Amino acid sequence: MRTLLILGRVSNLPTVWTNVLVGWFLCGGGWVPELAWIALGVSFLYLGGMTLNDAFDADWDREFAPERPIPSGKISRGAVWAVGVFEMMAGVLLLLALSTFHPLILVGLIQAILLYNFLHKRWRGSVLIMGLCRALVYVGAGSAVVAQTSSIEVSAVVYFVAAAVVIYIAGLTLAARSEHLKSPAGISFTNRIMLMLPVLFPLFASRIMPVGPAQIALVTVGVIGIWSWIVIMRKALAEKIPKGIAYAIAGIAFYDAATVAFADWRAAVVCLALFGITLVAQRFIPAT
Repeated sequence: MRTLLILGRVSNLPTVWTNVLVGWFLCGGGWVPELAWIALGVSFLYLGGMTLNDAFDADWDREFAPERPIPSGKISRGAVWAVGVFEMMAGVLLLLALSTFHPLILVGLIQAILLYNFLHKRWRGSVLIMGLCRALVYVGAGSAVVAQTSSIEVSAVVYFVAAAVVIYIAGLTLAARSEHLKSPAGISFTNRIMLMLPVLFPLFASRIMPVGPAQIALVTVGVIGIWSWIVIMRKALAEKIPKGIAYAIAGIAFYDAATVAFADWRAAVVCLALFGITLVAQRFIPAT
């Protein structure tokens, strides 16, 4: 069981749920059962994508990361393929049968997951595809709210957040690529800028709320909170790459809390709770 949890990077799963909450509530969604089914379906896609990542990388891991489950002999490559495909199929079936997650976005999400797994050791630019995987979760959850059959009508705010997430995740993934090195290079200036983009999330989300004291207070608290966590994350990256990456991933839930607060305060509280759960879970299951 622990091997399967490690393969799926389960400790990071709560950050996927917060992505769903942001896309859903910024598009006007409410607390209905469909929200849970979307979160569950996307969870299976996440687990499947992460599991298949090890199957795709088995040869590389034998040379550079022999402690991973496949090269260490804890599970066979064939079994990992089987588990990953099953998880992906389960996610697809759940989203198609029990939600109005737009089919075109679902197809795009599956393609992005598989394409990233295939290309990420071959093409440096694949980090943008990794970011796209997260971005499509936001947009897909939003599409389920408007539930259009012939078009995808998602709030512009969600697209702004999703675009920034693409760049943030790309920066995070670039930083993670040196974690296996004994003497990793420092984080570049461009990489640092990419990792600072979440500061803009509250500014994007504030567009859906009337101008007033409440809006100004939420923006101020959100920007200061996110900036503070980014400072903590960058210090962790300077000390130890894996620790910094774990903080960067957990931070997604924190950024989502500061974003969704403009649409539903209860969702923001849930995101903050999931942020804490992610940090605790990462102590038991490696984040990368």
